[in-house]
Amino acid sequence: MKYKRLLSLLLAGAMAASLAACGGQATVTNNASSSTSTGSSSAVATESTRPTEPQGQLIIGSTTQMGNDFYDPSFSNNAVNYKTYDLIHGYVTVVSDVDGNWVYDPTVVASHTETENEDGTKTYTVTINEGLTWSDGTPITAKDYVFQLLLESSPEMNGVDGYPSQAGYTLVGYDEYFAGETENFAGVHLVDEMTYSVTVRAEELPYHYDITYASAMPRPMHVIAPGCDVVDAPEGATITGEFTTDLLLKTINDTATGYRYNPKVTCGPYLFESFDVASAQCTLTVNPSYAGDYRGVKPVIEKLIIKMVKTDTMINELKSGSVDLLFQCSGADTINAGLDLVDAGEAQDNTFFRNGYGKVQFDCSQFPTDSENVRKAIAYCLDRNEFARQYSGGYAAVVHAYYGLAQPEYQQSKDWIDQNLNTYEKNLDEAKALLEADGWTLNADGTEYSGTGTRYKDVNGELKPLVIEWANTDGNPVSDLLSTMLPEAMTEIGMELKATTMDFPTLQAAITHSGDKIYNMYNLATGFSLASSPWYYYSTDPVWMQGGYNSNWIADEELAAAAEAMKAIPYDDNEAWLSAWQNFIDVWNEKLPDIPLYSDEYYDFFSNKLHGWESTSVWEWSRAVLDAWVDA
Repeated sequence: MKYKRLLSLLLAGAMAASLAACGGQATVTNNASSSTSTGSSSAVATESTRPTEPQGQLIIGSTTQMGNDFYDPSFSNNAVNYKTYDLIHGYVTVVSDVDGNWVYDPTVVASHTETENEDGTKTYTVTINEGLTWSDGTPITAKDYVFQLLLESSPEMNGVDGYPSQAGYTLVGYDEYFAGETENFAGVHLVDEMTYSVTVRAEELPYHYDITYASAMPRPMHVIAPGCDVVDAPEGATITGEFTTDLLLKTINDTATGYRYNPKVTCGPYLFESFDVASAQCTLTVNPSYAGDYRGVKPVIEKLIIKMVKTDTMINELKSGSVDLLFQCSGADTINAGLDLVDAGEAQDNTFFRNGYGKVQFDCSQFPTDSENVRKAIAYCLDRNEFARQYSGGYAAVVHAYYGLAQPEYQQSKDWIDQNLNTYEKNLDEAKALLEADGWTLNADGTEYSGTGTRYKDVNGELKPLVIEWANTDGNPVSDLLSTMLPEAMTEIGMELKATTMDFPTLQAAITHSGDKIYNMYNLATGFSLASSPWYYYSTDPVWMQGGYNSNWIADEELAAAAEAMKAIPYDDNEAWLSAWQNFIDVWNEKLPDIPLYSDEYYDFFSNKLHGWESTSVWEWSRAVLDAWVDA
């Protein structure tokens, strides 16, 4: 049997010491989104022609449990839900292409202009193509785009389970509109039936991803706000009629009929058919009204079924035919078992690097992980090289900060990273020294720490124990490995680890502070969005401490400033961008809001009935499915 360890070959030398092997950002249990392509291989060469009409079904297996939430990442940035949003909702004006570049979507946009104003603001005017419709046949107009911007910036929407209402955050008049001080949004205008404009605040310019300021998506006003209308005025656009939180709680948040849980009128390539809560299985059917993606491509797979699979059995499911596609697989056991199927001619594969990383994520708002020294001490308890070796068997590499193997910045910075970043190699003496410097020098009775047992610290006259609450998920190989490697070392340095196992939606609720309990640390993974925006993810502004952005809840001015320095760099100024990125990574490595564990070589494994499958770090499975087809 010949295994394909591409990662080991490509990284040998530059990462020799550590080889074991982008809302907000999508999160998963131990498999996240994205990376740059390293190539693909197929063990099966069959003659098959792409059909002209939709046919067949594709059963997609996900190791991340899908939640019952289908509105957008501001409610849930669960990775599999995140990509399902892409399949259900569509016609965004600015999209990423197959190479990861941001472009206006010609299927949606008839014309666009950008105007720099004398006061330093900038206005983007976008005209929508005629002929686009909702799945119920209702024409899509500029009102649907303006409605989205107004709805998702409004205090009324903020009243729906704390929806962050950040859609128009960068636009003129947002603060007054969100605060409810005015019914008109000054920076948003309905120009005519098919045209809208947005005006960006001067302080938000220049911006690295400035084309995305023109981005908007339609929402079906006739479904979400029946009886309401969008009208324009010199003061800005507004929603008229009985537009209230109570209305939205009914039309969006009703668990049986609400648009969040049962979006029946949409405009993406697929239509939402059903979601079974008990099995976490979602069924989508092709949308016959869909006009195509930015290339005009329409899906030809009639039905998609997205189901949860277990890491230890999913390759068997692929072999038996109970699942047709396993995307972004990681870890030696899974990959080697999948390659066995490929070698036997029973499956096909596709491989690429990950644009993200697996991690132990700290909540930096909680005692005692609000302390940088405590976070570092935990990092020094873990042999990350051994962890990655055992977990990946040669299909992942240790990373030392906020980056993944697919990132161009990483590829350009390998030598710099080796020379500048702390690798936090296991060192219990260093961990103890950090804790002592942090004040963890007492026993439970207040006497000087004896050297064994749990350390205590005097906090404003109260003795507090050094206890770390860890939330993890069941059936997760990363959780299993951490549970064998961390506790003994943490005990030796005087730290107590309390583990709680839960399902992934409960873990996500804890991370977002919307659940019953908040923990000190979590193990999961993240995939970077193409418009990766660390200035939001590490902002100290309370507006970004929600909606999946600053999920570490870290309020560190130095880290925030290092991230913010990247924001205004022009998109084509690669030299300045790389320099600022390296500084940000250096500061991040010092503050350590996460313990980076690994970044992978990903594998998709799929049935021989699936054809035309080409996914990469920037063209993920939810996009690749539009080009693919299955045998009838």
